[in-house]
Amino acid sequence: MSLFDLQQRTDAILKKYEKYDAPMGKRRETKGDDPYQEEYDLIMSQVDDLNKQAEEVAAEKNRAIVAARNADIRKAKQSLLTDGIQALQKQKKKGKKVNKAVIEERDKQIQQLIEKIFSVPDGIGGNRRPNKPGVGLQLAKGAAITIGPIDPQQVNPMYYKQTDETAKFEQEWQYAKVRQDAQLERIEKGVSTLGDMARGMQEELDKQNPVIDDIDSQINKVTGQLKSNNARLTGLVTQMRSKRNFCIDIVLVCILLGIGAYIFTVATKKK
Repeated sequence: MSLFDLQQRTDAILKKYEKYDAPMGKRRETKGDDPYQEEYDLIMSQVDDLNKQAEEVAAEKNRAIVAARNADIRKAKQSLLTDGIQALQKQKKKGKKVNKAVIEERDKQIQQLIEKIFSVPDGIGGNRRPNKPGVGLQLAKGAAITIGPIDPQQVNPMYYKQTDETAKFEQEWQYAKVRQDAQLERIEKGVSTLGDMARGMQEELDKQNPVIDDIDSQINKVTGQLKSNNARLTGLVTQMRSKRNFCIDIVLVCILLGIGAYIFTVATKKK
């Protein structure tokens, strides 16, 4: 595979799984004259992507996939409401010809953007509108702070109400957790059994070590005795061979002397 083919395959894989990337992970590398507008356009494009994902989820039939993708959408919304809005708040006073009126207009845009993020369907019956410091309109300088009753619109108990999808997902998760716990218990028992077997084998080996050492010493002793006996036998065989050779030499000398005497006798008789 060439470098060009590898690059093409990498780009195809990145493009295929781009929609599963974290929303706030996509940042522009170039900076323009209006960083606020760039950040605002980036967040708006991500909100549009979330709306498209919500439409795809609405057409999905598999409940497990729906629950998983709704969880991803909620995670993305939370990322936009925290990191995205905070980054936008930091950029609202930056840019050319930014005055008080522009800042107020940008505050309104940020508030509308927050409402758009909350309006993205995520599988929950209702959506919360938390009042967080630094999010939305800020108090003007010198304005009085009043404490009044909680606005019922800001408290929506439907956010915590369990739906059929979440109940089904939780039931499946609990069932999978029980099965996993049972498998883990079986694995733990098997590991404990193997540990007991290993300890028993080690104890038996420890008991057999003295016997093995005694056998080794006996073998070494017998080996030494065999070596000494072999040395003795070798010396004895050498001695016997030397004696036999001496006897053979004497017999041969006697035979030669006898032959010489016989020849001498025969020669003297002829004279």
